[in-house]
Amino acid sequence: MTFAGILAFFGLAVVAVDVLGGVIAIGVMLRGGTVRHLLAFAGGYSVVIVAATLILHPLMALLHRWLRPVLDSNDAIGVVEIVVGLALLAVSLHQFRAASRPPTPHGRLEQRATPKRLAIAPLVLAGMGFAGTALADPAFPLAVGMASQEKNLALHVALLVGWNLLYQAPLVAVITAALFGKHEQLAARVMEVVGPRRSALQTALAVLLALGGVAVLGDGVYALMGGHVPWLRQLLLLR
Repeated sequence: MTFAGILAFFGLAVVAVDVLGGVIAIGVMLRGGTVRHLLAFAGGYSVVIVAATLILHPLMALLHRWLRPVLDSNDAIGVVEIVVGLALLAVSLHQFRAASRPPTPHGRLEQRATPKRLAIAPLVLAGMGFAGTALADPAFPLAVGMASQEKNLALHVALLVGWNLLYQAPLVAVITAALFGKHEQLAARVMEVVGPRRSALQTALAVLLALGGVAVLGDGVYALMGGHVPWLRQLLLLR
């Protein structure tokens, strides 16, 4: 993989970063969870992601042969971009509506459930279920496909591990803080910073999604008009 390909590869992880994992991890800590509870959740997630990656890699190689006419068609990729752009605009509209709703009251940080109410096995299963959000994200199979272009097995694995660490950076941050005993401070700080700014942050996210949706939608329409090679196809061709 070239330097441009690596930048695009990890840039995809940064753009598609999953904040939900961090939110769930903080929720576990607020209910009295410990490091082992977070590791159980992350372990369940990792098992599914590793299994899906192992299955997806040969499957994508097979699909690549079947879908070659589609991948070679600017019009087909343009249609995909239009669908993605419309989806981003729909999510943006949802975020705008969520930002306009009044915030619900939250209890104090000290008002947590006791640790004994959290069991390891349900958190492992919860992590496995949470992995479904990553599998449903188009960025995940795209990242697996891009990493497969690297023939060196060690580097291939390192790319996938690095991508997932970036993709789940909020979850990794909470686990790291818990390992150093800073999870209480982190949870309190997040509540202090995010709580009063919830509406503004959701609005900012909605604006970013709307801009991204318009850009991708416009690129797809432009590609269908014969203007240029779609961005998505350029990304898929990176080596």
